[in-house]
Amino acid sequence: MPYRLLRITLPEESADAARSALEDAGAAEVWTMSGTEGGAVVHALTHVSVAQAASDAVSEAMGEGRNWQLVSLAPEAVLPAPESEERQAELEEKDVQTAREEIYDDVREGASFSRDFAVMTALATLVAAIGIQTEQVAVVIGAMVIAPLLGPIMALAFGTALGNRNLLRRSAKSLALGLLIAAAVGTLMGLVIRVDPGNSMMTYGRALGLETIGLPLAAGAAAALMVASANTTSLIGVTVAAALLPPLAAFGLLLGGQYWAQAARAIVIVLTNIIAINLAAQVVFLVKGIRPNRYLSDTYQTSIFTAVGVWAGLAVALAAALFFFGDLGVTASSGPDQQIQSDG
Repeated sequence: MPYRLLRITLPEESADAARSALEDAGAAEVWTMSGTEGGAVVHALTHVSVAQAASDAVSEAMGEGRNWQLVSLAPEAVLPAPESEERQAELEEKDVQTAREEIYDDVREGASFSRDFAVMTALATLVAAIGIQTEQVAVVIGAMVIAPLLGPIMALAFGTALGNRNLLRRSAKSLALGLLIAAAVGTLMGLVIRVDPGNSMMTYGRALGLETIGLPLAAGAAAALMVASANTTSLIGVTVAAALLPPLAAFGLLLGGQYWAQAARAIVIVLTNIIAINLAAQVVFLVKGIRPNRYLSDTYQTSIFTAVGVWAGLAVALAAALFFFGDLGVTASSGPDQQIQSDG
């Protein structure tokens, strides 16, 4: 249903200000009911395309006080229709996005590190390592579908867009632990099986370039668009397109096989992909109007600086990777890797 029912509990003297804010924001219907202990309850029925604007308008009208609460509900049906068909068609043509607060709850859940997250990451890496070792592309694709690593990455991008340090710490911790688990599983596999560095799925000797980061940039932008519009059904395809797990599993295999140079190239690819996905997602979130907010940012005055600082740091890291491992940098090829190539 393309509507949201906003329920605002607030002091009675603030009801008129909230009503005016909702009406100015384009709410289809607004009505007030008596609350408990001298309070009031303002209800508003809004199209999803204006729900965020309505919520922000109420937040601005109520100021810094904590004596009010807004709850957003998704009704299953509304009869009769609150607006004419022409008006509904006009609203549906707008760039519809999920309310910032709804996205926050979803991405925060995806950023949680749990036993299931750890097990899924380990199993996905195991499947990917087997697929890489046997050069079975279908198996590797299946492993990418299983891997839950995209959740913390999107949460990191969303936390950066909001300047929310708590979400940044939570997502960074989950992502770091996920990468460590995957690397450990891959390394153990590399220690117990014979690793072939000439495997076509473990060749990471090509210099980084725009074509290398183009894929994660596109995947990150697509994932952010889906998250912003609550269209999570296609995120599996983005997970496959992002291609995070194959180089991560290859890194572990090569590390276990003591092919240091190729392992270094593989982990650089992993980190570059993560940074590119994050930067692209942040740009999309910014375009979609997702930016620091008083109630989802730790300190509103510093949240913008946090967002800009993280974004700038990631951009510098990406530029450094392109410089040192790109066409201008030195192609790493030494140790066992070079010996294998010369023997071939």
